[in-house]
Amino acid sequence: MGQFFEELKRRNVLRVAIAYLAVSWLLIQVAETLFPIFGMSDALIRLVAILLFIGFPIILIFSWAYELTPEGLKLERDVDRSRSVVHHTGKKLDRAIIVVLALALGYFAFDKFVLDPARDVEREEEVAKQARSEALVDSYGDKSIAVLPFINMSDDADNEYFSDGISEELLNLLAKVPQLRVISRSSSFSFKGKDIDLPTVAEQLNVAHVLEGSVRKVGNRVRITAQLIEARSDSHLWSETYDRNLDDIFAIQDEISAAIVESLKEHLGLQGEAAPRVIAAANTEAHDAYLRGRHLMVQRTVATVEGAAREFEKAVELDPGYAPAHAELAIATLLVVGSGSVTDTEAIARATPHAERAMALEPTLAQAHAATGFLLWSQWNPEEALTHFEQAIQINPNYSIAYTWMANLLDFSLGRYDESFPMRETALRLDPLSIPAINLYVLALIYRNRLADADRELEKIASIYPSRYASWRGRRTSLGGKWANKVLGDLDAVRIDPEYLYFRTLLTWEFAFLGLEKEALAISEAPLPFFVLMMLGRPGDAVTTAEARLAEDPISLRARRDLGLALAGAGDYARARPFLEEAWQRGGRRITYGDSFRIESAAALIAIRRDASEEAEVGELMAAIRDNVRRYHKAGMAGPGHSLFFNVNYEEGLVAYLAGERERGLTLIANAAEDGFFIMQSEAYLQSLYDDPGFAPIRAGQEARQVRERKRFLHVVCTDNPYEAVWQPAKGTCERFAAAGGN
Repeated sequence: MGQFFEELKRRNVLRVAIAYLAVSWLLIQVAETLFPIFGMSDALIRLVAILLFIGFPIILIFSWAYELTPEGLKLERDVDRSRSVVHHTGKKLDRAIIVVLALALGYFAFDKFVLDPARDVEREEEVAKQARSEALVDSYGDKSIAVLPFINMSDDADNEYFSDGISEELLNLLAKVPQLRVISRSSSFSFKGKDIDLPTVAEQLNVAHVLEGSVRKVGNRVRITAQLIEARSDSHLWSETYDRNLDDIFAIQDEISAAIVESLKEHLGLQGEAAPRVIAAANTEAHDAYLRGRHLMVQRTVATVEGAAREFEKAVELDPGYAPAHAELAIATLLVVGSGSVTDTEAIARATPHAERAMALEPTLAQAHAATGFLLWSQWNPEEALTHFEQAIQINPNYSIAYTWMANLLDFSLGRYDESFPMRETALRLDPLSIPAINLYVLALIYRNRLADADRELEKIASIYPSRYASWRGRRTSLGGKWANKVLGDLDAVRIDPEYLYFRTLLTWEFAFLGLEKEALAISEAPLPFFVLMMLGRPGDAVTTAEARLAEDPISLRARRDLGLALAGAGDYARARPFLEEAWQRGGRRITYGDSFRIESAAALIAIRRDASEEAEVGELMAAIRDNVRRYHKAGMAGPGHSLFFNVNYEEGLVAYLAGERERGLTLIANAAEDGFFIMQSEAYLQSLYDDPGFAPIRAGQEARQVRERKRFLHVVCTDNPYEAVWQPAKGTCERFAAAGGN
């Protein structure tokens, strides 16, 4: 074996092997670099490597069998060993190897420090692109779609309601496909008229597919063009154009939705039955009125909801058997409660026959169950209402507003706070740009002390809904007792959107807790709510206002409860008791932070029962407050200060104080006040607390905060009022502020 190895060395076989391998490596590296530049495929690089691999044993055999002599190549056996120049050939091979290795080392350095960084950037971009694609799949979910508003191509701009209606009808049909997540109209339609590319739309709406199209309506003919697009690649999956008479508009919608579902089934592997079918109206005029109503309904102002109700009324007059119009009419009628144009009792009376008719006509219609649930909730029957909301969602898993209503019911009426939060998350996932969904989700995050998450959600609407963003930023930054921030935030909102009266309603309350009574009176077009008058320390006026409201709607449970609370605040326990006892029973004998039976009503009824020496009857109220506090803790809502009017420490402290745990109660109440919670100061039912010497420093601290925050606010609006175009302080306010030296 040793002799064979020595012979390999003598014949320069090893040197040839090393030289061949070095040259081969260099050739392959050069090929990998240059071939792609000239558009050559990887197959050619592989071919070079294969040929070099095949040549390796051949060259070794050749170097063993032949020797290079001054006369040329000769078989090794024919060469006289005494005249062999193999030694000189070996030295030449050594020099060749050194040159090749030097070239290889140079190329290696060039590749490492010049070519490699460029490839790394390219590779990182590709990996990032792939990661983004995978993240999109995870985030969007392949089985998700947004229906953008179809473009109105008609000569008549007034036909826009029709093109919007076609889009919404298709959205509603697709929303009934169980495995498909469909973004709600309010979010999809927020991009209407905006020049935004589809991948950006998909990213903001968190979907993988987009349906867009156009509608041209001329007389009794309509042309509908629809196209289904995969948003990530911006590639078409399906498109079609339909020319039809308006007489078969429902058939067109069925045809389009069926084609889309079939395309998605093929593309995404959706399982299940055929696409849901539209519920047709008896005539096109009824359907036209319904579409106009939906067009107005989604704008969600008092005026547009009232206009929507009128259109739905036309639809049911033209077609008494049109179930969706009955359901939407019931919902619209109930939504305008509180606007001043209709009382609770009137709204319930008007809505009831339409909700019942919708259920009788189409018991499997999600809107019918939603309308019935809304009606039962308005009648203080939350348990049955919840059942109908659940059925609405079971029928249409993409019915986003039903999730919001169900979450509100769970929060405000049933106090099931841990169950409501997932509903809010789902509502926002289905309708990511919905103002109600965003508002209530952010509020839920704040109440759970998830402030960083709340900030992230708010930033998403900064450019889309600037007035709402301003209002919510004010609320968010007011936490911890910075009350002036809330007022300034809502004034910013008024400056951005002067026509939206809700911000002025908020300012009525906010001026009151700053102690600016004239401003509170001036900004409200309607009489001040009784609770604002209670905040201002005017219990007699609060009673008068509550009595006037009840006179307008004598059987309203909400108006009756409010009068009971106002009377208890004024010390008229005898008149207050029947109203509050009724509210306690109708509210399910539970406390929540919502609109049924709050901590204030519970404290008032405790005082009333104690005044009647019915201490045994107080226990159930105490237990209900404690149970509500327990539910707060279970839902993660027991963090630091949450808002001016909600604080778990206050509720837990008040029940402790009223139960005789004086020190613990005062400590918790003091913590709430320190967090910025506003404690009412003039309610007769809390007189025992006010008279306690331990409450004096709490009162003094709140008064000092009120003075400080009022000063901060007036310093802004009395120096160089940035809101002058939409609001000015009451006459004399800034003069008094200046006379006091800005204090």
